Amino acid sequence: MKAKTFVTVAVAALLVAGTFAIAQAPTSPKADQRIDKLLEQNEQILKNQDDILKALADLKESMLILKHRTT
Repeated sequence: MKAKTFVTVAVAALLVAGTFAIAQAPTSPKADQRIDKLLEQNEQILKNQDDILKALADLKESMLILKHRTT
């Protein structure tokens, strides 16, 4: 009778210890969709910035051409 009780308590203790160990195990972090969205928006902003800089360079060149034609 004492052996059955000991085995039952030992199995229960192992289950509790195993459950605790699994609960404490580090999990892999989930990918945050907000970060992906922000990175995508940032790429779009940088692309738009490049387009704006190109347009400003073209405008500056056009202004220089006009300035030379008028003088």
